[in-house]
Amino acid sequence: MKIFTDKLSEQLKSGLKPIYLISGDEPLQMREACDLVRTSVRKAGAEEREVHHVDNNFAWSTLIEANASMSLFSSHKLIELHIPSGKPGQEGSQALQAYAKEISDNRGQSDNTLLIISGKLEGSSTNSKWFKALDAVGVFVPVWPLDSQRLPGWITHRLRAAGFQATPEAVALLAQRVEGNLLACDQEIQKLRLAYPDQNTLDDQAIMAAVQDSSRYDVFNLTDAVLNADPVRTSRIITGLQGEGLEPPIILWGITRELRQLINLKHRTEQGQSFDHICRELRIWDKRKPLYKKALSVHSSKQLHQLILMAEQVDQRIKGMQKGKSWPLLSQLCLKFSGLAAQ
Repeated sequence: MKIFTDKLSEQLKSGLKPIYLISGDEPLQMREACDLVRTSVRKAGAEEREVHHVDNNFAWSTLIEANASMSLFSSHKLIELHIPSGKPGQEGSQALQAYAKEISDNRGQSDNTLLIISGKLEGSSTNSKWFKALDAVGVFVPVWPLDSQRLPGWITHRLRAAGFQATPEAVALLAQRVEGNLLACDQEIQKLRLAYPDQNTLDDQAIMAAVQDSSRYDVFNLTDAVLNADPVRTSRIITGLQGEGLEPPIILWGITRELRQLINLKHRTEQGQSFDHICRELRIWDKRKPLYKKALSVHSSKQLHQLILMAEQVDQRIKGMQKGKSWPLLSQLCLKFSGLAAQ
């Protein structure tokens, strides 16, 4: 059964299903959907949570054993299965089908809840036997990024939940500031609530004032410092962001976006295309052109691709797929991007 994130809470209130497959690549919606399932399972009496990450060394028998073993604390437990690639492989496909068949044989009942957290599923995956088997006895929640038409409505809803009645101009300004990054948007709304604790209405001037009066750094300050090849300012901003509790996925989003933009610029300029023409096509503002020119002069194509690989390692640490803390490697990525190693 397929439902979307805005209907998940309603479905959970009607009764837990034995399997939830949440798939996508938008961090905030993914996190909140998974938290809804976790909370509902706890309310249902589960006191134990097993977490398994699927990689090249994962033994799929672990899943079957986890379902068969009794919880030490209750008759119900949550089994989390993280499949970042969205592709369980042949052995995984067979294990998931067997898991679903056991539930089907028990008339849709299970002693446990299986939460599968997956990267975005391709069409071949949703047509696979394992997916169809899970879909027949569980709930599939696809998580899609919000497009420009849906984003204002989402922002209005989040502002209302924070206690604000926002004007269309305020919503539009906030949408422009976060550029579709929902984690960054959520962070901004939290800052606005702190800036206006006794205020219920919010217009564009209030947002501008909050931005102008804030001495805090944000991810946009960071990307400007990185592009400007300023490692000293980059280091200072990174320290500030970490101290403020900004979530690493927000920073990684901003850094990765600029890296991909630069790789595109580098490739096309090396082919002989006009820098100004490319900027017009990519909608790069005139005031930001010097930043990109500076960054292009600092990094070769090879270095930019190495930075992308490093960003992927940070992403794996954030998602728990690679051992190690994410902040040190994220800081190293930002400093290398700012040209520290190249100077």
